[in-house]
Amino acid sequence: MINIENVCRAIYTETGRFYEELQPRMGDLAFGYKIMYGPPVIRPRVLFLGYQPGGAAADDERERANGAHEGWPQGSEYASERWRLAAIMQKMFDRDKLKCCTGLNAIFLRAPSVESWERTRRDLRDTVEAFCLPRVNQIVQALQPVLVVAIGFKALDLFGPSHIDLVNAKGRVITKSGVIAGYPAIGTLHLSGAQISGLDRVRIAERVGLS
Repeated sequence: MINIENVCRAIYTETGRFYEELQPRMGDLAFGYKIMYGPPVIRPRVLFLGYQPGGAAADDERERANGAHEGWPQGSEYASERWRLAAIMQKMFDRDKLKCCTGLNAIFLRAPSVESWERTRRDLRDTVEAFCLPRVNQIVQALQPVLVVAIGFKALDLFGPSHIDLVNAKGRVITKSGVIAGYPAIGTLHLSGAQISGLDRVRIAERVGLS
């Protein structure tokens, strides 16, 4: 039987070495990394997947002080923290159900925004994605989630094709469906970055199963 904590610890160790080796090439983008937003629990109701940890030097400093380079938080940060995305998720989803979920980033290295990351040299992004995405698959396969929920369509698209899932009354796609590491996945509009109506948030929460 796979020891899921050992799987995740090994990935933290590998990421530390990878970041140390890559840091000289990163220049102004050397803002640390973050892998998980909760503990590695078996069969979580939802495993949330972000695109990459946003922020810059101050966020890196805070996360390092909290031990983010060494390991995962003791509980789901989505249910306990006050940063913008967590606060929004606490309003959208039942907090007790959210406590039973976990999450991670598709791309571990921090950049101030998705846009700034996508402006980074293609060869550097290719190197980072080639390191991170197989390890995301390892974590997903070890944890065996009931559902993977990608926060933002860009995160879902990193893992293959997707299909329109839910559309609102105005024709806007609010969720897509796909597969990540062999497990069912949906992608949502980015919960903190898009203008989403209250009704659409209710529909997303119901689709995720945490309302």
